[in-house]
Amino acid sequence: MRLSLATTSQSVPTIDPNFRADTNRSICVFGELTDELVSKLAPEILHLRSLGDAPITIFINSNGGGVRCVEYLRDLLCSGTASGRRPRIITVAIGNAGSAAATLLALGDYAITYSKASIYFHGVRYSEVVEVTMESASSMAAQLESKNRATASMLAEAGTMRLAFHYARLKDDFQKIRDALKKPEFSEIECFARCLKKHLSAKARKIVDKAITRWHSLQELSEVLAQPNASGKLGVEFEATVLHSIIDYEVNKNKNSKWTLNEKGIYQIASDYLLLRDYDVGRHVRLIETLVARFSHAFFNEEELKKFEEAVANESASEAAKQLVVNRGHQTIKPFCYFTSMIWQALQEDENPLSSRDAYWLGAVDEVYDFDLPCLRDVAEAQDPEQPDLPTPDSTAPAKPTP
Repeated sequence: MRLSLATTSQSVPTIDPNFRADTNRSICVFGELTDELVSKLAPEILHLRSLGDAPITIFINSNGGGVRCVEYLRDLLCSGTASGRRPRIITVAIGNAGSAAATLLALGDYAITYSKASIYFHGVRYSEVVEVTMESASSMAAQLESKNRATASMLAEAGTMRLAFHYARLKDDFQKIRDALKKPEFSEIECFARCLKKHLSAKARKIVDKAITRWHSLQELSEVLAQPNASGKLGVEFEATVLHSIIDYEVNKNKNSKWTLNEKGIYQIASDYLLLRDYDVGRHVRLIETLVARFSHAFFNEEELKKFEEAVANESASEAAKQLVVNRGHQTIKPFCYFTSMIWQALQEDENPLSSRDAYWLGAVDEVYDFDLPCLRDVAEAQDPEQPDLPTPDSTAPAKPTP
């Protein structure tokens, strides 16, 4: 059953604890994220988990600290029990959520911010650097880039679902954008980017600009894969063919310029290769089937949606028919997932202070208190009879309201 974003006027609002902060089952991350803070919070977390699998709320007012401390807290909060169950995590920014604290906020199963809160993203940093040599500087740069990519990929898993919610709501405006710009060739991703920018501050728009630029680069590079895909090679031989095709692509593209295979040229080739690799095997790919099931109405046209619903409803449908639906989902949703992951890569670069509204539209949070912005809680609490199970961890036990 797919996600319905419409609510009925006859519905009676209720309270859904999966989307509500609960002070009775909460911890407070106030101040710098340090090993000492984790040590202080650990007994509280373990006590809350011993009481059951109902959601746990994290109230945040922190300028950040160690990324490792966020990982420790996530392990304590989200590691599965012997039965494989874990609590749903609700994060709430009540003041500042900067650096590692912004990461903790965005990783919540449901993330909320107060309207005046400040959210601040940037790339991973070394806190202290002494006696740097050329070799160590090169190594540190590679490590930082790798860590930024890994963090962006992890955050994209949460942010993609939030952006899919926006995509489903904004899709009706896409044709209006094409008509207004007189560009009927505009893709849905380009239209979605335009819609997002309308709601963002000038600084936050630059994040979307970076993401759409990389998305365009991917479209240009797509021709590179034709020869490797036709080669029939596998494994490292296939990867070598891709790399050779990328070199040919850059040489042809820059043959009338002074471009050479110097350090800058090699870096460009490596960037091209990583761009293609991330598109095919990035963590965003694992979200495709969930998005097909939850937001099929947003990504399929009417005919495709009919086939999809028939395949889901008809257990006797042929595997070929079901696979056709899945493949179509990959063709339609995979570019969207990649674009959203590029937003998170951009947030891991430079300095990115966000208002609560910017954080909402970029997919860092689900809800902003005191702002009239649609959110999943509104949908869940409308008690729509057609409403499916909303985004909760598959391993989480049904949560019960706190008495």
